[in-house]
Amino acid sequence: MTPTTSEAARIEASVSLPVPDLDADGLVDLFDEGPRLVGTRCDACGRTMLGDRIVCSDCVGTAVTRVALPATGVLYAFTRLHVGAAGVRALGYVDLAGDVRTLADLREDGQPLQPGLAVEFAVDGDDWYFAPSAGPAASAPAASAPAAADANLHANPHDEVEED
Repeated sequence: MTPTTSEAARIEASVSLPVPDLDADGLVDLFDEGPRLVGTRCDACGRTMLGDRIVCSDCVGTAVTRVALPATGVLYAFTRLHVGAAGVRALGYVDLAGDVRTLADLREDGQPLQPGLAVEFAVDGDDWYFAPSAGPAASAPAASAPAAADANLHANPHDEVEED
């Protein structure tokens, strides 16, 4: 038996609905440590994610805990956007401890941006951003990846490679 058009639409709609994983839209909140990016840690697998989630993005577990993400990180990569009369806007990926990477606005504060630079979270009104840090960076294992990728970009693919 073939379903009617309305039955087919109802079946299609029930199958096509996205599964929401974020509990709230706000990424910044006030914690005991001060303003921080909101994160979620999975109680089952230990994965930490950006945002206040209701389900783990890794194991799909629902036992999750809301946490404050670290205020320091390492700049992974960045670019500068030229936005008409608004001027230049720096934007980059920041690696935080716990294997969390976020796309964020950057402020240079007189120090040139470069991959591997220690950065610190800050809030200015409704805007949040990362700026060069005076202290040591949080441990972020992927921070050295741009240097390795850059070295590979400049390698000649026709060069002979010695193998052990």
